[in-house]
Amino acid sequence: MIARHLTWPLLFIACFILQTSFVPSLAVFGIKPDLLMIVLFFFAIRYGIMPGIFVGFLLGLTQDLYTPSILGQQALAKTIIGACSGIVNEKVMRTDPIAKTVLLFFLFIVHDALFFVALIVRDVSSMSEIVPFLLFKTLPRALYSVLIAVLFYAWEFFPKPSSRR
Repeated sequence: MIARHLTWPLLFIACFILQTSFVPSLAVFGIKPDLLMIVLFFFAIRYGIMPGIFVGFLLGLTQDLYTPSILGQQALAKTIIGACSGIVNEKVMRTDPIAKTVLLFFLFIVHDALFFVALIVRDVSSMSEIVPFLLFKTLPRALYSVLIAVLFYAWEFFPKPSSRR
């Protein structure tokens, strides 16, 4: 019973540790997947808007405190992604894995666009840099992360061998 309640928090902690330690070694041409966003997506799809917002804010704030960026930049982006993912659970008919994969790809683009807008507000870069940022950073990162999410879907939906005694 307790293990069921600890599954998601332990998964978030494990993904944060992997994101900060192991994932940089998986970088392909400087592009790294975002494990925390994948797990946030699955969590919000399963539990809805309010848990998605709450967990998205906590994950984003944790990333903000760990990385040298604007405080609240990741928290804002992850909160909105948690809300958008949760809306699919509560307001839209539950869809198949292909539609969820397309939604995850779209949410990566939204996440990075929000992240870049926060950089613009800080006046680090200009609005003309958003298209190259989205094309050369976001799209490859989204594809890489969606590929990892597809592996999770395959593990969940493919039949597993039964254990016979």
